[in-house]
Amino acid sequence: MTLARALVAALVLLVGGAGAARAHGGLPVSAGVMRAGDGTLYVPVVYWGLWVGAPGQPWDWICEEVVNPYRARQFALSTDGTFYVTDARGLERSRDHGCTWTAVAGEPSRRRITAVAVDPSDGATAWLASGDGAPVDLPDGGTVDLGEAPPDNALFVTRDHGDSFARAPGLAAASGRLLLSLAVAPSDGRVLYVASTTPRGSDPVVHVTVDGGASFADRPLAARVDGVAPTALAILAVDPRDPTVVYARAQAVVIGTGGAATTRHALLRSLDGAQSFTQVLAVDAQTTSIGTARGIDAVTIDGARGRVYVATREGLYAGDDAGRAPSLTLAKSTALSQAQCAEVHAGALYACANNFDPDRAALARSDDGAQTFSSLLRFGDTRGVLSCPADTPVGRECPTYWRMYGAQLGVPMDDMGAGDGGPTPPPPGGCGCAVGGRAAASAGLMLLVAAALLLAVRRALV
Repeated sequence: MTLARALVAALVLLVGGAGAARAHGGLPVSAGVMRAGDGTLYVPVVYWGLWVGAPGQPWDWICEEVVNPYRARQFALSTDGTFYVTDARGLERSRDHGCTWTAVAGEPSRRRITAVAVDPSDGATAWLASGDGAPVDLPDGGTVDLGEAPPDNALFVTRDHGDSFARAPGLAAASGRLLLSLAVAPSDGRVLYVASTTPRGSDPVVHVTVDGGASFADRPLAARVDGVAPTALAILAVDPRDPTVVYARAQAVVIGTGGAATTRHALLRSLDGAQSFTQVLAVDAQTTSIGTARGIDAVTIDGARGRVYVATREGLYAGDDAGRAPSLTLAKSTALSQAQCAEVHAGALYACANNFDPDRAALARSDDGAQTFSSLLRFGDTRGVLSCPADTPVGRECPTYWRMYGAQLGVPMDDMGAGDGGPTPPPPGGCGCAVGGRAAASAGLMLLVAAALLLAVRRALV
């Protein structure tokens, strides 16, 4: 298996390299919203990087090349401005408002980090979950395990802005499981929920701590999705009014009429700290261009209005809950065609939507409980690269990428806005981003090499 792992690892790197050659060829999809203490908004965008702005202000761009090449990356922003972002292995952080991103050292650097969350009030504290040991599916139907065997996963915590990480002692007994997600209660940073499964994606469990990770209670998930046992579980939100009210997404493959298999997402709600769950919504999921399943993506709670909002690929759902309502009824809003994220702040609802028709809003805002929305961000209105010192990665590298790819967003490139640093001419020989250009040739060569590697992997496994 050692040779097989090495070959498949090379294959993964080559496939990743082919994606990098395409650079910003994928459609930009807003995937979240983070808020700094000064009101600045940060919007992660698949295939592109990070947008920076504020309501009524111009928006600037941080190119993904200075962050990391992992397209399924997850961001978290602490209360004092420290960024964390997951990579294919390990993670990076930024302590200068996104101008510089550096790899985090220590044990997490060697792990597949599946989730990152920050303390609601202590900016120095953040949590990581690892999920090594998952079998990787090969195109011909076989599998190979690139993780540790047996797995040795952990919940990691930092108390010094990511300078060092330690294992949370209370979850040591779950080291052989895949830790898939985690959430910190907004009202109490000592209450955490962590979801896990076996390495083969079965028997989901919610691990709950009320003492900051010193001890955990294990709560196996009894809920089913259309009668099928879930293969994955994600903690989506903890009610800011009551840390025993938690929302989770269960995923299962359901066989419909005619034998067709469908990936199904179910939104589950618990009123007793994850001891039991009730299903409140179900949505068919679709596989995205980066290989993730999109169905139910996010939950946010507006405690002041007594409203719950759910972001899904079908749009935004909303329901009334003044607090611990025994049941929750969700109704679909017609204002947005899709929603990838949702966040409530100061009485306003923010949602990631479709940059193109019909929403025309990568980030939208509602002040009337999701009845209507106004656009806060459209990529075509981007001013340019975030203004950073010239000796930082953003100041040094992003202007070149902006010149190469900004026009793909619909930005008029005759006015080469690249922040305060001004435009940077393209590198000699051009970017190779046209169809049939250097990127296409490089990708084709990589695919040929990848095919040869795959054949070698299969022979090694026999």
